[in-house]
Amino acid sequence: MELGSRIDAVAAGIGGRFRSSVMVEMWVALVLYGGRSMDDLPRLGARGVRRLFGWVKVPDPTTYGRWLRRAGEMLAAHLDLLLWSMVRTRWKASGVPRNVMLVLDSHVAVRYGLKQAGAEKGYNPKKPGRPSHHPLVAFLAETGDCMGVR
Repeated sequence: MELGSRIDAVAAGIGGRFRSSVMVEMWVALVLYGGRSMDDLPRLGARGVRRLFGWVKVPDPTTYGRWLRRAGEMLAAHLDLLLWSMVRTRWKASGVPRNVMLVLDSHVAVRYGLKQAGAEKGYNPKKPGRPSHHPLVAFLAETGDCMGVR
C-alpha cells in the first residue's frame, strides 16, 4: 500500500534526521511492544527490534518530542485518511462486515509539568486541573479494524 512513501510525501517539509514514516513506524512498534511513553523509546534499540525493522538508529525522546511538535497536527489528518484507506482495502479483499459493534476506548495519561507536548487541562480524574493526554479510540469488535483516533 506504500504507506511509508505516502506519509513522507505529505510530511516532506518537516525536516529532521528521521523520515516521518520511520517516526510513525517506531511509535506503532513501541505501542505494540508495550511502551507507554516516549521514555520507552530505548527499548526499540536495546532488544533487537531495531534490527528486525532495519532501523539504523532510534531517536531519543527529546528528538521524538521535537518532531511530534512540528509534525503532529499536520500528520494527524493524513494518518486518519490512511487508516480509512487500509480498512477499505481490507474490506474489498475480505468483504464488508454485515453487522458491527463499534467499541469506544478512552484513556487518561496524567502529565507532570505544565509544558508537556499536546497535553491539555481538562478531564483528569487523578489530578483535577492538571494537564493530561486523553486519546479516544474507536474500533470494530468483530474485526479489530481501527476506525478512528482522536
